[in-house]
Amino acid sequence: MESPSSLYPKTVDLTNCDKEPIHILGYIQSHGMLIVFDKSSFEIERVSENVLNNFSRKRDDLLQSNLFDSLTIDEADEIKSYINKKETYALELTIEGFSFNGIVHYDNDLVYLELEGATLTKNREIPQSHLSDIVSELSDATDVAHMCDEAAVLIKNLLNYDRVMIYQFDENWNGKVISEARDSNLESWLNMSYPATDIPQQARKLFLKQGVRIIVDVNDEPVKVVPELDVNDKPLDLSRCELRAVSPIHIEYLKNMEVGATLTAAIISNGELWGLIACHHYSPKFISYYKRLSIKFLTQVFSTQLTLRDSNRVLGKVNEVSKNRGILVEQMSNGWDVHSGLTTINGHTLLSINESTGGAILLEDKLSVVGETPEEKEIQNLIDWIYNRKDGVLFHSKSLPKEYDAAVNFSGVASGVLCLFFSENKKDCLLWFKKESKQTISWAGNPDKPVDATAGTLSPRKSFEKWNEEQVHTSESWKDYEIASAKALRENISSVILNKYEEVKSLNDKLNEAYKDLETFSYSVSHDLRSPLRGIDGFAQIIKEDYYDTLDDFGKSAIERIINSSNKMNALIDDILEFSTLGKEEIKFITIHMGEVVSEVIDFIDARTAYPDTQIDIQENFPEVKGDKTMLFQLWNNLISNALKYSSKSENAIVEIGFEEKEDSIVFYVKDNGIGFDSKHSEKIFGVFNRLVSEEYQGTGIGLSIVKRVIDRHNGTIWSESEVGVGTTFYFKLPSIENYNS
Repeated sequence: MESPSSLYPKTVDLTNCDKEPIHILGYIQSHGMLIVFDKSSFEIERVSENVLNNFSRKRDDLLQSNLFDSLTIDEADEIKSYINKKETYALELTIEGFSFNGIVHYDNDLVYLELEGATLTKNREIPQSHLSDIVSELSDATDVAHMCDEAAVLIKNLLNYDRVMIYQFDENWNGKVISEARDSNLESWLNMSYPATDIPQQARKLFLKQGVRIIVDVNDEPVKVVPELDVNDKPLDLSRCELRAVSPIHIEYLKNMEVGATLTAAIISNGELWGLIACHHYSPKFISYYKRLSIKFLTQVFSTQLTLRDSNRVLGKVNEVSKNRGILVEQMSNGWDVHSGLTTINGHTLLSINESTGGAILLEDKLSVVGETPEEKEIQNLIDWIYNRKDGVLFHSKSLPKEYDAAVNFSGVASGVLCLFFSENKKDCLLWFKKESKQTISWAGNPDKPVDATAGTLSPRKSFEKWNEEQVHTSESWKDYEIASAKALRENISSVILNKYEEVKSLNDKLNEAYKDLETFSYSVSHDLRSPLRGIDGFAQIIKEDYYDTLDDFGKSAIERIINSSNKMNALIDDILEFSTLGKEEIKFITIHMGEVVSEVIDFIDARTAYPDTQIDIQENFPEVKGDKTMLFQLWNNLISNALKYSSKSENAIVEIGFEEKEDSIVFYVKDNGIGFDSKHSEKIFGVFNRLVSEEYQGTGIGLSIVKRVIDRHNGTIWSESEVGVGTTFYFKLPSIENYNS
């Protein structure tokens, strides 16, 4: 099995610096010494080579010997008492007559003892009263920007570095100097940005572990830790060591910046690296471990205040968004209209839950938009592209044109997009858009040239001159609370849809009950009403046949009225029964030639005999459809009968029956030049008992309701065009034959 050291690159340069094993480099900085010994036996397993030099010991004599037998340490008992404590601790030690600040921590079975030269007591730490004042000043800062400015000035005054910067990471780990305190002779680096490659991933991880990192002298010759590998061929992990040496690449980087010494403290918010407090000095500078502890404490206070302020800001946003979502739910629930509830301009909309400038919802094949958005076709294509990526239900980007070429055409209104699908199996989704936010980024050197290859090898760039980049096709970032609120709204919509489903189910149950009542009513109509009606009609016919001549004019008129009313009542009962049975009969889909059905209807109503003065034009070569023949017969029967009836009194009456081939469907029609009706009644005309004509024309007011129900049962569409005194045309279309199973 390979040793861990063999897994890392033999030669580290800018092409692989993110893999550089900086935690096991095997060197420490020369301002201190390192002794590593076994926790149980106190046997020394590793030392830095300057231990051998400073204490005049031979390597073979020192290694594998007991720490306290090999070196005279006055505080041996104190060290032993701290061994089982997990945290790092510091103590003052006297070894071989020399005073040191000792820093102790342990990892598994190894104890690390780091030795730094002792400093005078009055200078070794920051007074408690001073720290309290600083904490108060940070707490009193009015906002995050003010707090960062205060922190930079305070730490510069405490440590007297030439330059102190507050450096914040973005979502891509690029850094930006957001606050600065510096000597007056230095050029300002405020608002300068640095690419993520300047602080590689493994360095950021170590900041999370260590908190504060010091480089005393960039020109220092590091000291080797011996032996390099232990008996298991493993290098020593120096992750938590204060003295850990610096990556040669980083040293070269600092030299190119002409920096002599640094101190860096990690700003950690919600467990993540928010940024750094970066202190630069232009000559060697040492800060004692106790002062570093004080800076670590101040940085923790700063981080806590930062997290608190950010949390309060986000909490305010979350509360506002939650309130707005409640209003949206109320709007959606009003009439169970999700689209209208989310996009109504005079109320709250999709845009009320984040900082977007446009939004859209695709639900049940309907697309609705609000605010500034791309064209509907562009949105549909974008949804298809996101869906086909198969990245799950969530997608967001602040630079959409860099990922989706077509987005360049609408980057002005939608450089940023947040898309949330309701499920992985359907394209129904919510979308939010953010406008392009054009801005100029000032980089410390060209970020596209992070390396210099003039010497034939790759090394950190030497130029840090201000380099401006115009940022285009990019929006403001999507914040965590915006994504969370989008997810919450999706759940709200799902609940509204579920509630709508429950209501529809309840209505359906009631409808089933109504159907049962209708069946009972139909039975009653066919039996209980027909019997007395037959009696009335029968006796009226007897009176007419046997006593008609003995009646006066009024009596004769009354008999005729009784017989006519009886006939109308019979026709009405027939239509009611026909209408009621249409809703419950099972549709039997077969292939039907429409021309044959039309011919059968013409023969059935004996149209040419009953209406000899009406010209009936029937188009040839009718297409085939899929449908229920009995129902379609009823449909044509009612439409043709109405056309003949309502045009019969017209001069040169004409009824046309035909079809039109459209791009995606076939539209059938029945056209007449009869009495017509006002087009504002186009929808009303299909209602039960809604007659728009006088008693001059016989009818029950149910015929067109039967037509509408037949169309609905076939998932088709029907509409009309009409003008009073000019005529009426009824159009209908059925799903194409390919959409039915044979």
